[in-house]
Amino acid sequence: MAAVVPKIISMQNNFTVSENEIAQFVINNMDDVVTSTITAVAHNTNTSEASINRFCKKLGFKGFNSLKIALAQENFYGAMNQGGEHDGLSLISSVRQDYNKMIMNTAAMLDENDLIQAAACIKSAPRVYIFADGATLCVALDMEFRLTTAGISAKAVTDLDYCRVAASNIQIREVLLVLVPTITHALYQTLAMAKDRGAFIMAAISYESPKQNDILDFKFITSDKIIAQNSVSLSNNLMFLFVMDVLFSTLLKSDKALKQKKLNSEAAILGASQSADNYMLNY
Repeated sequence: MAAVVPKIISMQNNFTVSENEIAQFVINNMDDVVTSTITAVAHNTNTSEASINRFCKKLGFKGFNSLKIALAQENFYGAMNQGGEHDGLSLISSVRQDYNKMIMNTAAMLDENDLIQAAACIKSAPRVYIFADGATLCVALDMEFRLTTAGISAKAVTDLDYCRVAASNIQIREVLLVLVPTITHALYQTLAMAKDRGAFIMAAISYESPKQNDILDFKFITSDKIIAQNSVSLSNNLMFLFVMDVLFSTLLKSDKALKQKKLNSEAAILGASQSADNYMLNY
């Protein structure tokens, strides 16, 4: 799957007026776009064929035909996996279907080679800083704990001032992993500081910008809940957690020693819990 719609949504803040018209038309008329000519789409969006080609290339496609193929694939896999609309579903099934769609779209936007290279950077890093905002704090703390149990020095940072301090003292080959919906101007400056000091910068984000490519070594786009039927009540955290699960799984798969450290840590935690239970029973 190409996950065209999530890709468009992630870049919506960077479109020109004409590109935004094209984006909205594609999102709302996917079936029509697949069967339309570039001339017809230009007419329906009050733009030009050149604007549509620029829009397609901005999304990473070679041209309009490549976009149509990706849309056709997305329609096919969506119909095959969703198996129907939300109408008639229970609330539980409706939320489950939303999460299924979000995870499928997030998975479609991940690149395995990027994950392998990012895992290699984390493995060799003297320290990993994980920056999160209030919404993604629990994901950052979870990743800090998992990296630590695998023998990798990690620190979750949730205050931007603390992140600036960390960036100003970060060492070459250390990693700054960012988990936020979008990179703000202030955070961009902080990441640029860390980049200048030789750190590897990687981010899991929902909204991307071409400007971010200057400072990000690795970028993982997550599907935003805006595509969900129950978008008001859902959280994006599961998508960030999914990306971290995949990244951590890639890390352990690449190194048996790290996996063994993880298993030893889990055994130690389990052993301590059992000892406490036994102590209570003896008491």
